[in-house]
Amino acid sequence: MRDLSVSFLTPRGEVEVLSGVSFDLDAGQTLGLVGESGSGKSVTARAVLGLLEANGAVTGGSVVFDGRELTRATGKELAALRGTRIALISQEPMVALDPSFRIGSQLSEIVRAHTGMSRQAARRRVLELMEMVELPDPEEMARRYPFQISGGMAQRVAIAAALAGSPTC
Repeated sequence: MRDLSVSFLTPRGEVEVLSGVSFDLDAGQTLGLVGESGSGKSVTARAVLGLLEANGAVTGGSVVFDGRELTRATGKELAALRGTRIALISQEPMVALDPSFRIGSQLSEIVRAHTGMSRQAARRRVLELMEMVELPDPEEMARRYPFQISGGMAQRVAIAAALAGSPTC
């Protein structure tokens, strides 16, 4: 990433919220964005994945992944990368979970969307993912709704969701 800038259109006009963000990340490395609330961590991550809100836009800079310029990639190209090549783990896991569906069902849907597995194979993969992130009693956890788990458990579910497509980077 080189000199990334992001702006949002507000009733008062365009407001730049990120300016000149740069970093390098090689294959196999992990990057954690750390900073105080409102410092731009989530906006940076969302900009990389093309997930900015409708009023947000990358206004400058470059994001190159695997030789491909992501700031000019189409929605379809970005969707193909999300979850299988690049994954995002939100700091607010409950936002990513639908309160009306069981955790196992939600993870299974993500696994199936990325891998094309059968329902039965996806269910096995969901239990493996839950074990990987050290959730207690994966069978029971899969039957729970998001409101029935703690924030720490929800964070582990979010990590399992990010790993569901087996991202390579």
